[in-house]
Amino acid sequence: MANVKFGNYSPTEEPKDSTQYVYYTREGEYLGGIAGSAKIFTTTKEQYDQAVAAKDFEAVNDETQLLKYDEKPITHSDLRYIAYVVSHESGDEDIKELRCVAFASYNRSVTTKKTWRALLASGYSSVPNKIELPDSNGNKSKLARYAVIDVLRGIEDLTNGAEFWDGTDFLAWGNSEQNPYNKLGQNKFDEYNFIEIPKDIYDDFVAAQGSTTTTYGDSGNHDLKKDAGTHEHIKVKDKKGNEKAKIRYAIPAADFTDQQYWTSGSFYYETGAQKTNGISATITAGKSIFWKITPTRLTAAAPATP
Repeated sequence: MANVKFGNYSPTEEPKDSTQYVYYTREGEYLGGIAGSAKIFTTTKEQYDQAVAAKDFEAVNDETQLLKYDEKPITHSDLRYIAYVVSHESGDEDIKELRCVAFASYNRSVTTKKTWRALLASGYSSVPNKIELPDSNGNKSKLARYAVIDVLRGIEDLTNGAEFWDGTDFLAWGNSEQNPYNKLGQNKFDEYNFIEIPKDIYDDFVAAQGSTTTTYGDSGNHDLKKDAGTHEHIKVKDKKGNEKAKIRYAIPAADFTDQQYWTSGSFYYETGAQKTNGISATITAGKSIFWKITPTRLTAAAPATP
């Protein structure tokens, strides 16, 4: 038996799989499948409809279109959970903002060595009552899945490595306004040793707010005798005519119009916080600005005075 040879046969291709899984278009439209399946494929609606009609899914189970996370097939549950949080962290139905949130959160998960889902399940995301995004085809749901699929498919990161983002509160509170929680300024000014924003990104961020003021609920936390900043405590009436206490802030806060922070042509603010890193804005989308963590400034410093 030791001299018997069985030849050099090897299969020319992988065995085909005709099992039905879950299917989306590349643009995030849910096509159908078996909820909770072990694999998720992207395909076209036409190809999926043909597979359903033939009751044979071999043609749409294309391994080059299999959605993977960390080199393994991403679970249906994980994709839906991630897409839900991305959707609710974004404002309008804006694919640019959704992509930025998806990339920034993914980048942060890599830095912290957490899974993407675990990071979004943590306090990193303030979205309440997190669940899996239903497989419906409302426009924002499709766009949120589209953004997540972009990350999974490895398209270029439009945030250039951002890991966090902020909204209107960053502009409204700066580091000089008593915020609604009775703390001075927005938290990023305490968490990093510098903050920089290129001029074009700053201008886009301010313009996206669409207003020169913003209001927040007033819980009566402020000591009006020690109330820092220029904000106003006002009363407004709701739709039922009930009076509500509000705090009205100017956009932008005084820090952002102070020319000492613009000597280089970009906004550059040394916070005085004893931290290793600063943050640099890389992009704005919707009403949000996205931050890259960096030990050194990325914009050019002001030229030395002769």
